[in-house]
Amino acid sequence: MMKKRLLTLIFLVLIFIPRMSWSQDKVAESVFAHVSKNIAAAGEKVWFSIQALDQNLNFYSKIGYAELVDRNGLAVYQVIYPLQNGKYEGILEIPNSLESDHYLLRFYTRISPVLSEKGVFNQFITIINPKKPSKVKATIQNGKSYGFIKAEEISPKNQTSLSLKSKTSIDFPSSFDGKVSSISVSISNPFLPETHHGYIRREIYRDIQDNSDLIPEPYGHIVYGKNLNTMIDTTETFFLSSHGVQSFLSSAKPKPSGDLYFEIGALKAFNYLIAQSSHIENQLNFSPELPFLKLKFKEDFIFPVLQMEEKDRELLTDLITSGQVSNYYYSNDSVEFAPIVVGFDADKTYLLDDYTRFENLETTLREYVPEVLVRKQDKKTLFKVLNNPLGSVFQENPLIMIDAMPVFDTDALAAFDPVNIQKLEVMTREFSFNRDKYSGVLSFTSFNNDFGKFQLPPNALYLNYPEIQKVKTPKSPHLNSNLSQENFPDFRSTLYWNATANGITSPLEINSSEISGNFEIILGYQDGDGNMKFMKKPLKVVNR
Repeated sequence: MMKKRLLTLIFLVLIFIPRMSWSQDKVAESVFAHVSKNIAAAGEKVWFSIQALDQNLNFYSKIGYAELVDRNGLAVYQVIYPLQNGKYEGILEIPNSLESDHYLLRFYTRISPVLSEKGVFNQFITIINPKKPSKVKATIQNGKSYGFIKAEEISPKNQTSLSLKSKTSIDFPSSFDGKVSSISVSISNPFLPETHHGYIRREIYRDIQDNSDLIPEPYGHIVYGKNLNTMIDTTETFFLSSHGVQSFLSSAKPKPSGDLYFEIGALKAFNYLIAQSSHIENQLNFSPELPFLKLKFKEDFIFPVLQMEEKDRELLTDLITSGQVSNYYYSNDSVEFAPIVVGFDADKTYLLDDYTRFENLETTLREYVPEVLVRKQDKKTLFKVLNNPLGSVFQENPLIMIDAMPVFDTDALAAFDPVNIQKLEVMTREFSFNRDKYSGVLSFTSFNNDFGKFQLPPNALYLNYPEIQKVKTPKSPHLNSNLSQENFPDFRSTLYWNATANGITSPLEINSSEISGNFEIILGYQDGDGNMKFMKKPLKVVNR
């Protein structure tokens, strides 16, 4: 229970950084990704690793973005993920709704495509969906031939061979020691033309303008939105509370243009957001903007056409089988709770289970909390908090929150049954939050981080905003933790994945599955100049 209570603490960030004053510190980030395979079945999970570093290998952005884009330039799947020291390892969950076709995977940070020629990483991936065959017919394509950067062959170039459900060891050149950052061993993609293997950078997109609307994220994710009112009141405060295992409150005032920027900071896991305004009497007129960049392909950039034949039936069957069982090889999500700047320092804390429970909060406060006076003024409930430093009483309502969600309807709060409220924290001093000052703080925490069943304010806006992907790690580099069991059904099309390799000090051991065919070993490594590159070696699994 104590651990659960710690996880439901309310955090408030005090740092407010003007987003448009950073031009002197623009950072050109180079983005490099390693995707565990470039062919997958709909519904399958595909591993990836990413790094976003500047030319001196320093990290800047704390948030990265991944998108799966169709041949019409529409993003059919989008991911936000946290960067730790400029790096991250996660999974792409291929939607079941996609039809069979080639798609483009791209990775970037919020500023990298604008500031760097290497600021976006693109590669093709082929998706197979037996329920939705490709609708694109093969035609002669007249687009420009863009040069994809391909992996170099590891010498010697001869293909290694092993039988089903066996293992082998692969030796790599000693010059790679200490330089390998990621390794994958996955089934090869015979449907993607050789001209489109590898990766490509920013040259496939139309010109991206360097403008003042860039939103850097050196501390964490920033939610950008617009105040849609015709007349913009720059003194109005908008609140954005983030809710999940942790709760977090941010606030912002609109610029004359109506732009709003909410700093979420170190918070890495939330399920939904709630937006409110200090002008509670008015309908909230706020629109959040998705953080993904509007990158547009050049007109002469052409997707290849997916062509499959009867001879591919066995391979396709293996791919579909592998995709259906792939979830078994993935561990559960985990959440890393980074330290968050705490702006709310309570002067008194009350655990309500330590006291007799009353039917409403008004009675509870009157009976047990001497730091709060409950009064009626103009038929409205007013909570007056003691101002300890001055030995007086504040005359205005404090900042009131339940699980980091601001509460402005004091009458509803006074009548609320606190049976599901675990804790009350009281601050008996003036509280400065961004550019606003409050007459103390009343912060309630529920047992289940669900507002204690308090009704969502009528003028609040529930936002189904994209989540930040939780940290995901494989059960083992071989993905299958039952390799020692000979009779265990094993249909992996990815035989090995390691995105945390710090160099190879011994031969790489590979265990094959019950899927035969052509595989490829891909190594992501850093060359002598600090540039990231790929090397590959073919591997054939045969049914002997």
